[in-house]
Amino acid sequence: MPWQSLKSALLFNAIVCAVFGVPLVAAGAFFAGLAGAHAGAIPVWLATAAGAVLLVLAVDLAWVATRRPIPRLLARLLTLADAAFVVAMPVVMLVAAPWLSNIGQLLLADLVLITAFCVWCQWRGLRQTAHA
Repeated sequence: MPWQSLKSALLFNAIVCAVFGVPLVAAGAFFAGLAGAHAGAIPVWLATAAGAVLLVLAVDLAWVATRRPIPRLLARLLTLADAAFVVAMPVVMLVAAPWLSNIGQLLLADLVLITAFCVWCQWRGLRQTAHA
């Protein structure tokens, strides 16, 4: 369970990033079409680049999680980056609303909610390791 330790929270986040990233890289055109309000509203390169960023983040999270001991500064920075994403995405979704379909809005909202859960789990893990 991702909320039991910092390591499991980071690994859970890495898995989530990979689960979102691989399909975006493999089928960027499909997801750009699905998320766009009309044909060409979301460029394919944007969907593919987002997937690539998620895959890089997944590797970073997994690398930090598998260090002994876990580098607290890196874990904290990754958690802060995720928190910044959670705060920024609703603004991005509002600005991009004319270009996003309902499904696109729903997919981004799901990503924000899952990321917020990961932030919460990582924050708990960071607090637990600070008290130990």
